Amino acid sequence: MIETVLIVAIAAVFAVAAILAIIRMVIGPSILDRAIASDVLLSEVLCIMGAEAVINQHTFTLPIMLMIAATGILGTVAVARFVARRDRAQPQQGGAS
Repeated sequence: MIETVLIVAIAAVFAVAAILAIIRMVIGPSILDRAIASDVLLSEVLCIMGAEAVINQHTFTLPIMLMIAATGILGTVAVARFVARRDRAQPQQGGAS
């Protein structure tokens, strides 16, 4: 009984967090907001898969979890390089008087 209540509570928390991350991905407003929201969503997927593996006592999802983690890291690096290159290409606003 307690396990069922805990599983439902965990699922509810992850569902709310996923909905909030998706909302941030949709409304943005910047590319960095969207990138962070996608990282949060990937982290939630990893946590859900890890919790499922612990509850069911298996390790079948470990390779999938490793690939999702690698994808998240590579995606973050790609977005950071894109933003850094874009920022270098744009002249500084304002300037000294």
